[in-house]
Amino acid sequence: MVEIVVILAIITAISAVVLFSFSGLNEGAALNRSVREIALAMRRAQNMSLAVTSISTPTGPRVPKAVGIRISLNEPQRYFIFADFGPGASGAPDGRWRAGDDVKIGSDVIFPRGIKVTGLECRDSSPPPVYTDCPRIIHILFTAPEAVLAITGENGNDLGDIINIRFGRPSGADTKTVTVRTSGQISIR
Repeated sequence: MVEIVVILAIITAISAVVLFSFSGLNEGAALNRSVREIALAMRRAQNMSLAVTSISTPTGPRVPKAVGIRISLNEPQRYFIFADFGPGASGAPDGRWRAGDDVKIGSDVIFPRGIKVTGLECRDSSPPPVYTDCPRIIHILFTAPEAVLAITGENGNDLGDIINIRFGRPSGADTKTVTVRTSGQISIR
């Protein structure tokens, strides 16, 4: 009887260690999947701007001037793709995108297992790099039909050439960073 109790205690201890490690592995896998999914969503927005297809709106099908992704530190566990039909997307005198008539494409994407955006870092690529405070809401936009990438704030102000989007797990153990450059490069580290 004593041997059975000892064996059960050993099995219980091993099971506890395995279950504890398994939850950490799940969070790590969710973090990796989340950063890959947002990078793919950026490529999807880029492809949509290259395709110059019409998008259903409440007023009927229209061709957007830009397609982008909205990321907000106010809602760090979600993002969405949107189409912009506003006048500033391609016709502004200074060539900058302006917030305008936005239409959400699809629904919000929610990161799994509590993964969230933990920080935004904006910088200019000119030597030496100049770091700026990012607003809490950013847009990564691709203007149609050339899919020129722009990184802007909610009101359309230019945020520089490079943005680092940091993601974290609920336990705070790991972080991943998605770096987006206006040259079109999207990298994960």
